[in-house]
Amino acid sequence: MDAKQHALWIVAGLKKAGIDFVATLPDEKMVEVIRTIEGDPGLKHIPLCREEEGIGICAGAYLAGKKTALIMQNAGFLNSCNALTTTCLQFQIPTLLLIYYAGDMGDRGFTTLGSVTEPALQALGIRYSILRKTDEIDETLCGAQILAEDSKKPVAVLLTKNVLGVK
Repeated sequence: MDAKQHALWIVAGLKKAGIDFVATLPDEKMVEVIRTIEGDPGLKHIPLCREEEGIGICAGAYLAGKKTALIMQNAGFLNSCNALTTTCLQFQIPTLLLIYYAGDMGDRGFTTLGSVTEPALQALGIRYSILRKTDEIDETLCGAQILAEDSKKPVAVLLTKNVLGVK
């Protein structure tokens, strides 16, 4: 399967999870997911310049009744740690974080970045799941959204190259 089909599955999973508001950062590996979100009339899409602004925008959308997701790469997640702590964690704002897992096992780029992603999530107390199989997309995204809502905290899903259908 190609990246376009994988993107359709991911976006369908977001919608099954009840997500109706998605903020995104441009990323080479996530381009098909972002294009699919942008073209879906059932999702409000907000393109971003910085990850930190996505935290604030998703927090505001949540307070206005939306179920939010923020899509970024793990380098962007690291950039957003302060905003996550001072906004989402402090004020109990649930949002689904879909993070491209650069530097994951078998990914030749960004090995250092990959090695600090999970420890940073753990240090912040953000629960996460690594999504490696396409047949687990719906279950993982729905489960993560339920956990975010019930815990009133962000929950992260780390997206691997395999689940994105990219090389």
